[in-house]
Amino acid sequence: MATLRQVAERAGVSRRTVDRVMNHRGTVKPETAERVREALIELNYQPDQAGQALAAKKKKIRLAFCSVKGQAAVLHEEIRQGAMRKARELEKLGISVDFYTIDRDCPLTEAEAKHLVEGFGCDGLAAIPYEDPTIRQLICKAESLNIPMVFYNVDNDSFKRSCYVGCDYNKAGRLAAGLMGMCAESGLKAGIFTVGGSDAAFRSPNYHDRVNGFEKEIAEKFPQIEIVGQYLLGWDIFDYYDTVKRVLHQQPDMNAVYLVNPGDYSVCRAIKKAMEHKTIKLITNDVTAEAIALLKEGIISAAISQDPERQGSLPLDLLFEQLVFAKNPEQEKYYTDLQIYIPQNFT
Repeated sequence: MATLRQVAERAGVSRRTVDRVMNHRGTVKPETAERVREALIELNYQPDQAGQALAAKKKKIRLAFCSVKGQAAVLHEEIRQGAMRKARELEKLGISVDFYTIDRDCPLTEAEAKHLVEGFGCDGLAAIPYEDPTIRQLICKAESLNIPMVFYNVDNDSFKRSCYVGCDYNKAGRLAAGLMGMCAESGLKAGIFTVGGSDAAFRSPNYHDRVNGFEKEIAEKFPQIEIVGQYLLGWDIFDYYDTVKRVLHQQPDMNAVYLVNPGDYSVCRAIKKAMEHKTIKLITNDVTAEAIALLKEGIISAAISQDPERQGSLPLDLLFEQLVFAKNPEQEKYYTDLQIYIPQNFT
């Protein structure tokens, strides 16, 4: 196995220069850095990971995990729990993780947000680029510090992030269409619903991509399904019920629902109540404890999970590898598994 000294000799530089190139520290002339990279490849240099993990303890690396919480952010709590489990593993290697959890139901004041952002000084950031001013300020602060960033759950390539970890939402929409198509023996009239406080919910990337995938798959593969419209539900169960009743008055033959963003899932019970004795096929996304209860009751026909555990843990793993082993992500997008759950999973 090649040593750092051998790499330095092959490239005609000092070991310190090799270290700078490998760990992206300091300034090295481009032609010199290229010679070092070529020597690393030619000699098949493999870092001493145990030694680098020991070095990580000396560096006292701090990572940050920025997430959201709120009544309708059930999935995000599961993602955060996955990140917390990974943080406990990294703590054994001397890596600390600071958690920045933004409450969607109780936004920070301008002064509170400013204080939080000014105090930020971590070495790497895992964040959801959610449309929240505090989160955007944190991301901008991380960019100004030139530290590696990994986005999860929602992507936004307008920022300088290393990669994205999360759902392929277009594929999830196509999968939902396939599930609905399996139910359409004699034709269905389907409404597309989503939970959100304003029309901005229709513009969110996860909604937009899921619906695009759903509509395209229906048009190409399932002409027996008619999409009757897209409808926004507010944030409380009374609004859910009233909206569904209003839609049913306009579309009395509607007998299927694709619920794109289910919030806290109470909307599912409201849909069931509003439709009274009508048999309905309800396809939705994400699988939490409440979703499982609704699947068992037969209120949800099928749900598509997006692996929140991995969305929480993998971004921290990737940042760890970047900062400790100088190993950049091999992919620009790490898509999580899409798993289908039906009532029979739990009976």
